[in-house]
Amino acid sequence: MITIMRLLCLSFLALSSAFPQAANLPKPDPELPAIMKEWAEAQKAVGDMEVAFEQTRTIPALKKPVTAPGKFWRFTDGAFRWEMGSPAATILVHDLKEFRVRESAEAPWQVLQEDDARYRMWARFLSGREASPKEISRHFVVKEAVDSPGITTVTLQPKAPFIRRYLNQLDLQISQSSKLLVQLRVIQGDGSVVLMRFAQPKPVSQDLKAQLLSR
Repeated sequence: MITIMRLLCLSFLALSSAFPQAANLPKPDPELPAIMKEWAEAQKAVGDMEVAFEQTRTIPALKKPVTAPGKFWRFTDGAFRWEMGSPAATILVHDLKEFRVRESAEAPWQVLQEDDARYRMWARFLSGREASPKEISRHFVVKEAVDSPGITTVTLQPKAPFIRRYLNQLDLQISQSSKLLVQLRVIQGDGSVVLMRFAQPKPVSQDLKAQLLSR
C-alpha cells in the first residue's frame, strides 16, 4: 500500500508542473471555477503563517479511522516546515539552503538533493508557488459544487492514467468569504481516504522562524 507521505507527495505533485506525461494530456479546460482563481490569487497575499490541521485516514482493512494532528508553517521567501503527529514524528524542513526530511520518529534525518523526486514533490507545492490555475486545469478535470452555506467544494480528478492508478480524486473545500482552504480530501485508488481539516492561519514572527527551520 502506498504510504501517506508518498500519497501526499503524489497529490502535491499533481498540483505542480512536474508531470512528464503533460504533452499527452488533453488541452486545458477553458475556465476554472471562480472560487479556484480567487483562492490561488489569495495565496499571493498571505504572509508568514502557521496552520494547524487534523488528518484522518480511513482504510478499508481497518475498522476505525486513524487520526493525528499536524502543523504547517510557510514563509513568503519559500521556506517551510511541515510536521505530523504529537509529538511530531514526520517532519519536513526547507530553509532555502537544504531540504531535510524525517519520515518517522525512529528514522534518521535525510538531506534531499534538488534532483531527488521527493524534493520536487514537496518543495514546489509547500512553498506556495506552483498551484496555479493554469497547471490545475492542465492536469485535472475540475468540478464545482456548493455543499453547505459559505463553502464551495472543488473536485479534481487526474487526467493522467498513471496518476489515476493511485489517486482517484482530490476534494478541496474553500471558504467563500476568506478564500482559505478549510478541508482537503484525498481518495486513493484502493478506496482509502485521507481527510485534512485546516484551522485558521496565524501569523508567525521572524524570531520563531529561525527556531522552526532548525532541526
